[in-house]
Order: sequence, then C-alpha cells, then structure tokens
Amino acid sequence: MKILLLSDANSSHTMKWAFSLQKHGINILLFSLFTPRQDVAQRYQDYGITVVDANLQDKIKYLRRPNLSKLNYIKSFRLLKKTIATFQPDILHAHYASSYGVLGYLSKFKPWILSVWGSDIYDFPKKNWWNKWFLNKVLNSAQTVCSTSQAMANEIIEHFDRSQIEVIPFGVDPDIFTPTKEKDQPFTVGTIKSIEKHNNIDCFLDAVKIVISDYKLSNLQFLIVGEGSQLEKMKQKAKALNIYKNVTFSGFIPHESIVEYYQQLSIFISVSTRESFGVSVLEAAACGVPAITSNVGGLPEVNQHNHTGWIIPPSQPQVLADTIKKLYNDDHLRTQLGNNARSRVTQKFNWKSNVQKMIHIYDSAVSDS
Repeated sequence: MKILLLSDANSSHTMKWAFSLQKHGINILLFSLFTPRQDVAQRYQDYGITVVDANLQDKIKYLRRPNLSKLNYIKSFRLLKKTIATFQPDILHAHYASSYGVLGYLSKFKPWILSVWGSDIYDFPKKNWWNKWFLNKVLNSAQTVCSTSQAMANEIIEHFDRSQIEVIPFGVDPDIFTPTKEKDQPFTVGTIKSIEKHNNIDCFLDAVKIVISDYKLSNLQFLIVGEGSQLEKMKQKAKALNIYKNVTFSGFIPHESIVEYYQQLSIFISVSTRESFGVSVLEAAACGVPAITSNVGGLPEVNQHNHTGWIIPPSQPQVLADTIKKLYNDDHLRTQLGNNARSRVTQKFNWKSNVQKMIHIYDSAVSDS
C-alpha cells in the first residue's frame, strides 16, 4: 500500500506515524511545507522515506496558529499535484485540517483521510465565519476524519456537519518509555511542553514560587523542557519571582532523547488552558510518573483523578502548589498513582494498537474506494 502523508516533516508526531507505518510494510512518501532539519532528514533517509518539501519555512510563521502568512501554503499546490501524479498513492492522509487538510481538499484526490491535531479545530474556526465555513467543507470532503481524543471529536460533532469521527489516541510505546531504575533521585517536578501561552507555564512558575517561598520546600527541583515563543518571557518571569536558580530550562530536546527527562521527574505538570489530547502526560505515565493536569480538553481522558494523578482547574497556582505539596508529602500515594498510570497506558494507550487501528482504516478506505 502507498500512502502520501501531508504533514510537517519536523514534527515528532509526523515522524512517529511515518516511521511506524513504514515498519509495517506501508510505502510512505511525505509531503511537507517545511524542509526537514538536517538531523531529521537523516532519520527519514535511514527509514527509506522520501520527503518532498515545499521549502516554505521562510514564508510561513507558526503553522499551528492561524495567521495570514499561512496563505503561502497555497503556493505548494502545484508541487503537490505533481507529487500525486508521480507517486500515485492509494491514499492521501493529511495531518492538520487548516493547512495540510486544505491542500488535501483542494487536490480532490480520493480516498483521502484527515487527522485533526488541536488548534485547527479549537482556534482556526473561531477566528471568523469564513474559516468555520471553509473548515466545514474540508471536514466533510474527507472519507475519514481522525481525532486523538473524544473531547476533540465531540467539538467537531457539536460545531460542524460531521457526525462520524474515528478516535485514535496518539499513544505511547511502553517498551521505550519505561520507569527509571535509578534510586535516590532528587525530587523533581516538571513539564515537557512547548512554551506557548496556552500551555500555562506562567501558572506553573507562580506555583513554584508558592512551594519555595510559602511552603519552604527549597529542596525540590523544577524542570521545564521545551521551546516556544514564550520561552524568554518565562525565563524573565522566573528571575522576577526570584526562583530562577530553582528552575532548569532545558530548551528543545530531540524526541529520541526525551525519555531520560521524563525519568528524572517525580511529578509531571500539564495545566494547559487548551489541550486536544495530552500525549506528554501519557509519556510521563508510561515512565511511572503521576501527573497533575487541568480539567480541559482531552486531559481528563489521559489522566484519571486520584487514580493516575490529580486533576485541578487551570490557572490556579495556589491549587497547583497545594497539590504538589500533597504528592510530595505522600510517597505511598505518589507511587501508587505512578504504577496505575503506567498500567493504564499499557492497556489503553499502547502505540502499537493505535498503529494497527490506523492500518485498518487504510484497508477499509481502499476497499471502499
């Protein structure tokens, strides 16, 4: 089977899908608006995957955020049509509705499958009526629409004319994400997220201030892994709160090296104000790390209150600080939550099962076409 993936070559999510499908004997060709970084290009080459890129990285800013610069992706349409004609795929699968999905829709290729990621559903259609109208057309033209969470599927069903959505969690390989075997690690509370406003890193920093200054737990360590438009602002905030020496900002870490950072953690934090799913929570869970998450979007699907972690309202640093203190003081509870979290990942969010479900969707699409 030949699948033409339309997705950002530099995304760890894209790489995970492409590499896993290729391992299952599916011939993958990737069409990307952006040129892959040198290290990423080498990884695709190692897997025998060809990447066709439109080289638009200097023309499009913030692909996952609605902005006028994204109209530049229309310039890649001719290259896409040429790629389709040359590769002759069995299926076109676009990841992200408001850019790659638009290209999939305009190509008129059949059958085509659309995977929605988050801001394409939660942000893009709320900018204006035209965005919502056009996105509705894109959603309804796809043979199958896939969502990583039931929460995002419900958002589509509620606001668009699409009633059937396939929910395929973006799971975790528990053979790769495993608990650490090291003993006597320092107690570390951290997050591994892009440093963007909706991920609410500022709330985390406010909670750190309370934990250190009010609760006198200066022995705790705090870790923030990721890059993004808010990174320098968050560093400045940590300095202003006089907690900069207590917080390590690790910056960008390649996904193939990220496991050791999860393994450093005693508690994982994800108090986002918007979250379509929450794969980082599952990656932490597979490492036996309980999470404190907000009760928004798909997060309650990946974190069960008082079973795999703790769920709190977003943007309440006092509540977050209190919960960190609670789990710090209760070793038995924290350990039990971590064990439950890993067990739930292996049973419900195993990546190998997710890949098999996607392959079944591909088989059905080809047989129905």
